[in-house]
Amino acid sequence: MNVSCAPSLFNIYPEASIHGVIFDKVSLASASIVAEWKQRAIENIAERNIRPELLVENFAIKEWRDAYHRFGLKPSKYRSSIEQLYKRALKGDLIQTRNLLVNLYCYISIVNMVPMGGYDLGQVKGEIEIRYTKAGEIFQAIGEREPLQSPPNVVSYADDDGIICWAWNHRDSLRTALSEETQKAIFFADSATKSTHDMAKKAMKDLSESLLSAGCEKISEFKLDKSSNQTDMIFTSA
Repeated sequence: MNVSCAPSLFNIYPEASIHGVIFDKVSLASASIVAEWKQRAIENIAERNIRPELLVENFAIKEWRDAYHRFGLKPSKYRSSIEQLYKRALKGDLIQTRNLLVNLYCYISIVNMVPMGGYDLGQVKGEIEIRYTKAGEIFQAIGEREPLQSPPNVVSYADDDGIICWAWNHRDSLRTALSEETQKAIFFADSATKSTHDMAKKAMKDLSESLLSAGCEKISEFKLDKSSNQTDMIFTSA
């Protein structure tokens, strides 16, 4: 399996970078490590002391609002994953799901203030590409009863069977979502400009170190940008 970005993506987002890592044995992720990151997230939010009404002025949030505006979505309606997480957290509603892996990368995302995502490689079909959607593409989003239909030209993650994360990092597909049965997983940290490049890099480093400390096995790590928009790894997802 290879991971790539459509070259056309960098015509609009020339400074974008995608940081990724693939792990096996992710079921070994421990509740204690997740609890540590949850506490770090709580402390980090308190230290930043961002007033809820001023969240959209933070440069890391504004970066994604600008990115969403460029592909035609209203940023106040369709928020990046990091804005969604932070907006909830500032209201005292820190994310807490039944899945340890999801909680882990969400807390690391909050601490580093960059969007992150994770997907079950056992459910991914073929190659993964970060590309623009085609008119009428349909996918089943987590938490939705009915399939959602995408307008064209929205940056999304996709595999051979369609969208796995819509609007760059706004909404994940149910089909490839992490579950308690997941063993092999791929994780991403997104950066739309140079100003958050190191933040995304650090987020991926934090995630990798946490999973390694739990006994999970790193298979591959990579970065995609304008100068290198495709991985050269060969990996069987099944």
